[in-house]
Amino acid sequence: MISHPPLTTNDLLVLRAAKFTVGYQNGSIRRIQYGEIEVIRNIYVALRDQNWRTYEHIIDNENIDDQQDHFNITYTSYYESRGEKIFRWNVEINGSADGVISFEVHGETLTDVLKNRAGICVLHPIKYTAGYPCEMLHADGSRIKKTFPINISAENPFKNLSGFRWRCHYDWYELQFEGDIFETEDQRNWSDASYKTFCTPLDKPFPVLLKAGEKVYQKVVFKAESELLEIPGVANKQIEIVALEKRSALPAIGIAASTEVQFLSPQMTAALSSLQLSHYRIEVQPSELEWKQKFALATENAAALKLTLEIALHISDPKELDNFYIAAKELDLTVKHILLLSVDKPATDQSLIKKVDSLRKVFPSAKIGAGTDHNYRELNCNLFDGRTLDFISYSIDPQEHATDDLTIIENIATQQYSIESARHLYGGNKPIHISSLTLKKRFNPAATVSKDRILSNEEKADPRQQTIFAAAFTLGSIKTLSQASATSVTFYQTVGAQGILSVTGEKYPVYNILAEILSDPTTEVVHTVSSRPLHCDALLLQANNVYKILIVNYTGTSQQVVFRKDEYVLKPYEIRVETIH
Repeated sequence: MISHPPLTTNDLLVLRAAKFTVGYQNGSIRRIQYGEIEVIRNIYVALRDQNWRTYEHIIDNENIDDQQDHFNITYTSYYESRGEKIFRWNVEINGSADGVISFEVHGETLTDVLKNRAGICVLHPIKYTAGYPCEMLHADGSRIKKTFPINISAENPFKNLSGFRWRCHYDWYELQFEGDIFETEDQRNWSDASYKTFCTPLDKPFPVLLKAGEKVYQKVVFKAESELLEIPGVANKQIEIVALEKRSALPAIGIAASTEVQFLSPQMTAALSSLQLSHYRIEVQPSELEWKQKFALATENAAALKLTLEIALHISDPKELDNFYIAAKELDLTVKHILLLSVDKPATDQSLIKKVDSLRKVFPSAKIGAGTDHNYRELNCNLFDGRTLDFISYSIDPQEHATDDLTIIENIATQQYSIESARHLYGGNKPIHISSLTLKKRFNPAATVSKDRILSNEEKADPRQQTIFAAAFTLGSIKTLSQASATSVTFYQTVGAQGILSVTGEKYPVYNILAEILSDPTTEVVHTVSSRPLHCDALLLQANNVYKILIVNYTGTSQQVVFRKDEYVLKPYEIRVETIH
C-alpha cells in the first residue's frame, strides 16, 4: 500500500531510504539521489534477445509499501513472444531506514529462449562520475583502483566485478553483486547518458539458450560508505535558466529524404521550402539496381525544395566511384556535403578515404567527410586516418537500450559528450556532422543474424514522432549540439512516420519548432544552463538585437521557471516561445 500521497518528479514515484530519495517507475529504480546529487540513474532487470533487442516487460502483482524513511516493493514481471509467455521475474526492491537499497530477482524460463543477456543492470550518471575515482572489487579479494573515463571509452573500462566502489561528488558509495560476475561499459557509445554495470560478462559466449525451467538469481546492494549529512528537500524549488557569456552558431540544419514517399506534393514542397533548411540528405549506392533512377529522382526533389545536397555515398568497391562521377555529370547538382560510407562495414574503410582527392576534382565546392552511418560506437571502435577529410560524421538515436520518455530526455546530454570525444579522436578543429539524428535507430549493426541488421520503415518509426514530445527532444538536441559546436545536423525525414510532415502534408509539432528556430538566418545561440535540465531547459537565440527564448517542460507536471527577472509557469510538456527585446 501507499501510506501517503506520492511526490512525483518527471512522473516518478519518489520514495525514501534514510537520506536518499529513490525514484520508482515501471519496475525500475529511476534515480537514487542524495539531495540534488544523482548517485545512481537506474537499476532494472532486462532480457535481451539474440539481436540485442530488449523485450518489453509486463508487470503483475505489484505491491508498494511506502513509509517515511523506508520502502519495500515486490512484483512479478514477464515477457511474451508471439502471444506466449517466455520468461518470468519475481522482483523485490528494498530501501531500508539506514540507507541500504537492494534489488533482488529470481527468474524462471517458461519456454526455451535465446538470450544475449538476462539480469540486472545498474546505470551511473555522467555528472559527478566522469573522471572520478573508483575501485573494482574481484571475487578473489583483489582490488584495482581506476577512474571513470572522461572521453567515451571504446573498451569496457571495468571487468570481472563482484563489487564496486566509487566517488560521486564528495562521497563514496558501494555496490555488491550476487549471482553473476558484472562488468561496466560506456553507454555513451550508443547515445545513452550513462555508464552501465551489467551481467553476464561479454567475454562469455552469446547468444545462450535458456531451457524451459532454468532459474536465474541475482542481487545488487547499494549503500553509502561516507557519513552523509542531512540535506533539505528541493522538490518545490523554482527552475532557473541562466544565460552565459558564450555564443555559438547554429549548426547547419538539414533533413533527409523520405523512405516512404517518393514524390513530394506542391503542398509538401511549399511547407518544406519555407523552413530555410541547409541541405537535403539522399542515399546513393552504385552497387544497387536502378540506383541511377533513384539518384535522379532524389535530385529532382532537392531542386524543387531549393536545397543543396548532402549525398550519403555508399560504396562497396572504390571502382564504383567512376560510375558515380558519370551519373553525377548528367545531373545538374549543387552538392554541399558528400559523406563517404563503406557498404557492409561499420565505418568508412581507409581505401575509400584515399579517394578523397579524386572526389574533390569532380566536386570542388563540396565538403567531403567520412565516418559511420551508425552510432558513435562504430566510429570509436573502427578508427581511420581522417586528416584529409573536411568533416567526421556519425548518427544519433536516443533509444538504443530503453524506449521510455525519461530515458530519451536524459540521453540528450550525450550528444555533447560524443562530439567532444570525436574531436579528441580526430583533432580538436575537425568539424563534426551528425547525420542522421532520429528518434529511433535506422539500423541494428549489432544483430547476431545479419538479415536483422536492416530494419523496416515500421521498425524505424516511433509514434511520438507526430507529437509534441519529438518537438521537445529536437529543441533540447539543437540546444546541446549548438553549445557543443556541432557543424551540421541532419534531422529525421521530410515526410511520413519518420518525418516532420505527414503523408497528407500535415505539419507535426517538430516542424513548427524547426520553423521557430530557423526563422532568421542571422541567428546565434546564446549558451544557457538550467538548474534542473531534466525537468526544463531552454534554447536562447539572438538575431540582431532581438532575443528569443524557447523553454521546454519535459515533465508531466507544471513547472515554475525563472529567466532573468521573468517568471513562467509551464504546463505539462509545454514549449513556451517568448521574444525579448
